[in-house]
Amino acid sequence: MKHDVYDSMYSDEESHWWYVARRKIITAQLDSLLATGSAGNARLLDYGCGTGRNLVEFSKRGVACGLDASAEALEYCRKRGLQHVALVEPARLAAGENPFGEAFDVIVLSDVLEHLDDDIGALKQLRPLLRPGGHVLITVPAYEFLWSGEDYVSHHRRRYRARGLARVLRSAGYELERITYFNALLFPVQVAVILFNRLFRPKTMFESNVRQTAPTMNGALTRIFSAESALLRRMRFPFGGSILCCARRLPGPDA
Repeated sequence: MKHDVYDSMYSDEESHWWYVARRKIITAQLDSLLATGSAGNARLLDYGCGTGRNLVEFSKRGVACGLDASAEALEYCRKRGLQHVALVEPARLAAGENPFGEAFDVIVLSDVLEHLDDDIGALKQLRPLLRPGGHVLITVPAYEFLWSGEDYVSHHRRRYRARGLARVLRSAGYELERITYFNALLFPVQVAVILFNRLFRPKTMFESNVRQTAPTMNGALTRIFSAESALLRRMRFPFGGSILCCARRLPGPDA
């Protein structure tokens, strides 16, 4: 990820409609997972925690730790008062070492897999960090035809379709429990804006899509996108700008 992105992310995560609504959707799904266990005593890992705003919310639900490949991102986490964070060390993960000791009940990967050269390999490396029967909760951007400036500045390797993401999880040794598209209510607007920019404003294909939005518009977009949090408890969306899935670690040896 480009370095200046972390600075804007740190400030935008508090109020920008995309971050606020996505966080509400993710935490609602996390609460559904924890409802079957002991939420207050849960051990949670935010893999690819970025500047840590999601980790703040996860910390209200148990012992929450964060891993990230960027030392710069972890500095922002510490500015938020988050101490249970560490730098990703690929060799240690490949050896099955858990930098935080005890295994986790849930590992959250919020828009992380699309950054990795080997998404299957990364998910395999996370298996030893999960307790038997533990879950991964994942979001990723959807559809290659939606490739835009945000993918460029964030150094994405790919976007996904639901079927392809399901194959990745099964190949890595997980049992898929739920998968759905989301960011569906705003999907027609997203498609229209990206196609317009691609045709008439090509320079935007190298710029972030996350920009300052007028307060009234930001509030409206937050409400529309956040409404999916309740809808996703009862239904699945057949399309959307992102994908959300939950999968369980299968028993067996870890590769």
